[in-house]
Amino acid sequence: MAISVEEALTVSCHSSAGTLGRLLGPLPMHPAAEDNYGYDACAVLCLPCAPNILVIATESGMLYHCVVLEGEEDDEQASIKSWDSRPDQILSLYVFECVELELALRLASREGDQPLESDFSCPIKLHRDPKCPSRYHCTHDAGVHSVGLPWIHKLHKFLGSDEEDKDSLQELGAEEKCFVEHILCTKPLPCREPSSILGFAIVSDILGPTMVCITETYECITKPLLSTVHSPCPPLLCSKDDAQAAASPLRILSESQDSFERHVQSILSRGSANPLLLKAADKESSPPPEEGLQLLSRATQVFREEYILKQDLAREEIQRRVKLLREQKKQQLEDLGYCREERKSLREMAERLADKYEEAKEKQEDIVNRMKTVLRGVHSHLPVLSDSEKDMRKELQAIQEQLRHLGNGIKQVKMKKDYQERKTEKGSSPRRPSISLSAAQRKCIQAVLKEEGEHIQEMVKQINDIRNHVAF
Repeated sequence: MAISVEEALTVSCHSSAGTLGRLLGPLPMHPAAEDNYGYDACAVLCLPCAPNILVIATESGMLYHCVVLEGEEDDEQASIKSWDSRPDQILSLYVFECVELELALRLASREGDQPLESDFSCPIKLHRDPKCPSRYHCTHDAGVHSVGLPWIHKLHKFLGSDEEDKDSLQELGAEEKCFVEHILCTKPLPCREPSSILGFAIVSDILGPTMVCITETYECITKPLLSTVHSPCPPLLCSKDDAQAAASPLRILSESQDSFERHVQSILSRGSANPLLLKAADKESSPPPEEGLQLLSRATQVFREEYILKQDLAREEIQRRVKLLREQKKQQLEDLGYCREERKSLREMAERLADKYEEAKEKQEDIVNRMKTVLRGVHSHLPVLSDSEKDMRKELQAIQEQLRHLGNGIKQVKMKKDYQERKTEKGSSPRRPSISLSAAQRKCIQAVLKEEGEHIQEMVKQINDIRNHVAF
């Protein structure tokens, strides 16, 4: 039974425990279409990503990839409320892209001009891929298709940013197209009866995900899925945008084509492929020779246009890239040789500059010493004393006063010594007993006299030095 897209409903989650949710809808689709995107919708699939991607399939083989977002304020449904008068969030479906599946193989006509159009249609079932969230699979009476959406991560990045550039979103829709793989065909010829797929699953293998399906004749078919959709790798910590870097041919090429690997992949991307053909259940019935020839011609044409020709184009592109890399390497080697010569000349120049620096430094020290001598001579002939000279004069006067006190002290010591000598000579006098000093007392007196003599000697030396300095 066909389900109209216009009658799609959403269930509100604003409900308490034990009560059912409220039905809201229908959901408007943008941009509007005259045929309301077909009235033969047969399957709906919601991909587990943010924002939600809703896939709507029709029996004619059309797939609509819709982004589920909040509705605009001017929508007619914005004023609709639920039965308990609580406003609910109105969602809208924005059709990002649509793709048509090749349910039955389009065989070439007898003249070989245009492929014959097929009016075959059948219900389509949509299956999630447990290993890749941005990919899903379609099963129907004519085989199996695999659809990958490489633009999901870029769309999520665009919606998460604060940018409102609609042109970039349109460019994203124009550049990043979904890729469709025709994996299994159970109706390769118009005379072949449709053979539906009874069972379908994706299992993990050492070499990658593998498709397992069971046909109507209970035949189990396995095939590895080579094409996958991966999210972009996170940037390295050392990778930084250098806006002032010099533009080179390789940088221009990488910026214009995003990356060479992706450019080659875009060249090798196929619009159609030769799926795995399922054998007829009745071995005795054989197709007409004309249809067999058309099938062979179609397979040969696909191999020629989608495989060999694109591989030749990729080879030419790789050869051009190799030529550019060799020219760039040759230029870099020349630049490296030039840099080595420049380094050698700079090293010699640095040695010469170091010698000149040493000579200049010696001359500077000589000139500084001469300037100091001249300044000292000038200051010595000035009629007015400077502050430092006044301080020195005060210090000399203080030293002279100390010398006078020391001279008096020396005289007193000498007088005491003479007195002591006279007393020792008159030691035989009975009236005055002789004064006898112990060894410790003599040693102490000698140490004091020696210390005073050294101190006097040092002060005399300082006075002589000061006099010489002042006289100079």
